[in-house]
Amino acid sequence: MASSTFQSPATLNAMSDFSDFLDFEFDSLGATTVTLPASAVAWAAQVSQQQPDAVYLWPTFLRSLALQGFQQWLTAGAQGLDVSYDPTRPPDPGVNCWVGDYRLCLVAQGSLSDELIAIAPDTLEDASHFAHLYILAEVQEEADRVTILSGLRRDRLLAHQQQTGLTLNADGTYAVPVHCFGSSPEDLLLYLSCLNPVQLNGVEPVSAAQAALTPAQPQEPRWATSPPINAGRWLRDQLDAVADSLALTLLPPLAPAHALMSVSTPVEQLEGLLRDLEPSGLTIPSTARGIYDDLQRLGLPMRLYALIWTLFESPTPEWSLVLFLGPAPGEQLPLGTRLIVRDATSTLADQTPAPGHEADYLYAQAIGTWDEQFAVTVELPTGAVLDWPPFSFSPEA
Repeated sequence: MASSTFQSPATLNAMSDFSDFLDFEFDSLGATTVTLPASAVAWAAQVSQQQPDAVYLWPTFLRSLALQGFQQWLTAGAQGLDVSYDPTRPPDPGVNCWVGDYRLCLVAQGSLSDELIAIAPDTLEDASHFAHLYILAEVQEEADRVTILSGLRRDRLLAHQQQTGLTLNADGTYAVPVHCFGSSPEDLLLYLSCLNPVQLNGVEPVSAAQAALTPAQPQEPRWATSPPINAGRWLRDQLDAVADSLALTLLPPLAPAHALMSVSTPVEQLEGLLRDLEPSGLTIPSTARGIYDDLQRLGLPMRLYALIWTLFESPTPEWSLVLFLGPAPGEQLPLGTRLIVRDATSTLADQTPAPGHEADYLYAQAIGTWDEQFAVTVELPTGAVLDWPPFSFSPEA
């Protein structure tokens, strides 16, 4: 049975004002408006000429410009993310490009005043080729500029369809209110960098007749469909392929922290944190091994530490996962940040800085048998959610 132990958020010295974070937030991602080079415009003009129907020639040209702008924006804002598409064919209104396993539908808008966005129905209904993300881009063709405006996740579009319904346009497309595109460009980069696209699939609406014929089945947690991170390999100084793909960094064995030690490396920062938390009763054995994830690569001034070790006191061997979420050096944990840990059936920990406290670190502990997994989520003050694949424990795998 999984259990959790969570302490009050640790309070260390404040390192910067919250306003500094607001100024810093996602600066490394660059502006959301890009100016297209002449070669990109020439490609869009040439490839759109393949559109046989003159009625759709202009929309195809705008969509081609949007694709070039999205590719340039993504290249400038996120390392390791590449856009795939067929350069010999004009992008169609459906799924028109890919980023890894994500299928994307770029929607080009010529005016910000549009209140309804037209999307192709197959991007929502095609069981094997639906779009995981819809990305709205404003195209200023006279200035050769493209602005990435916002996005819409498939699971949220399905929820909107189930709750409100979607209007069908005369041309057979769906009319989606522009306010549904609530994911910021920064959110889009987080999804593409850190989420498994399966987590955006959503639950297909089921009619009343279907529900009457289909026995109710317990729903598997959404994160359970993602390949897990095998934390047990950390005890053998190894990372598995999932951890490697997420750019997690294996920490060396912990050493005793000295009071006058300078905090310059991630492991020294963690050791100093553990020293400060000793009065709270948190005990980390010397056999513990862990990783850290530097979220500055995503434009977030934070680090996540994860430590694991084995427990043999009970008849059934167990393992412990301890998580620390805090700022990168010189920064401060944004107020309103949440650290959430779940097992297959429940929420074990939901940590956020206490009101009136400038907490620099949040931490939580989960204990379970070797066959149990734990999911870790960080919710940002902006509402964006950052999920890691579930942490599992198979040291012999």
